[in-house]
Amino acid sequence: MRYAVNTPDNIRGLSIVELMIALTIGLVILVAVTTLLVNSKRTYTTQDRLARVQENGRFAMQFLIKDLRLAGYYGCSNDITSINNTLDTSDPSKFYPFNAAYPLEGLEAAGGAWYPSNSTTMPSKPVKAGTDAVAIRKLDPSSSFSLVKEMPNESAVLFLDSASGLKDGDVVMVSDCSSGDLFQITNIQDGSGVNSGKKGVVHNPGGGDPGNATQELSKSYSPPGASIMKFTSSKYFISTGAGGGPALFREDETVTPPVAEELVEGIESLQILYGKDTDGDKMPNIYLKAGASGLETESDWNSVVSVRVGVLAVTTNQEDAETDSASYDVDKDGTDDLIAPGDRNKRRVFLSTVVMRNMQ
Repeated sequence: MRYAVNTPDNIRGLSIVELMIALTIGLVILVAVTTLLVNSKRTYTTQDRLARVQENGRFAMQFLIKDLRLAGYYGCSNDITSINNTLDTSDPSKFYPFNAAYPLEGLEAAGGAWYPSNSTTMPSKPVKAGTDAVAIRKLDPSSSFSLVKEMPNESAVLFLDSASGLKDGDVVMVSDCSSGDLFQITNIQDGSGVNSGKKGVVHNPGGGDPGNATQELSKSYSPPGASIMKFTSSKYFISTGAGGGPALFREDETVTPPVAEELVEGIESLQILYGKDTDGDKMPNIYLKAGASGLETESDWNSVVSVRVGVLAVTTNQEDAETDSASYDVDKDGTDDLIAPGDRNKRRVFLSTVVMRNMQ
């Protein structure tokens, strides 16, 4: 059986004009949504890169500021003239990292020597051209061990409550609030008899680098108040990191050979100025670069009361929408330290002034 289907005359399909309008509206919406997504991704990427620059710059400054504040910390007495050195000084290259007379040294970008020692011993990795470096010598407060027995004489073994973290060959300082002696540990032994449970630190002549010139200290130390702390010597500088970009490094000068550790990637420049007190009021009157006129000798450096440190943090993926050809005065001394090469990286300067508490 067949049925007839009645179709009203007013029902028709879309006209070409209506179809084109619908397609146009759809395309406009699609373009708008796509643009929104692209812009959102671009904004997220930009913010992520800026956050990375901010984070790297902040970490770099934290490392530098923490160590700079402790430069010249030699126990409760910060009188450097009260420190007696028993280390062997016959080989200057071996003794150099342990010279407590130079708690702070600077290497200027245009120079080839450390001031004030005039040492030409460079870090194990090449320092990036146009950047500064700084050497910091101090005692490590986290490695403090108290003497538990009076020394019967100046050459006697020093007995401690613990020697955890200390080892043969470490250079340490025994000090109280009036004086200190710098020496190298030749042996750590377990106490016996009345010294049972104690750790004995032996400091015989010779042995190790640089070794001890004598076993005799400047005096016999005794509790309470006397303690031993590990001596540290570190150099901070910019070199090429594991990822191929610039990075902040710290080199431990107390081990042989020295070991350079990458601390923070994306640090393109390190610039340092030293605040010198010229009138004896313990306030900086002038800021100078290492080795500049007025900041060359040991006497000049004894007048350093503050350090202005600046770092330039940079992204390394070259994904920014705009190129960077700006000039950067990292230490704010009025001269440009770096001119960006027109790449697509973002940069930011971080600057801080550190008071040298232990050098005044």
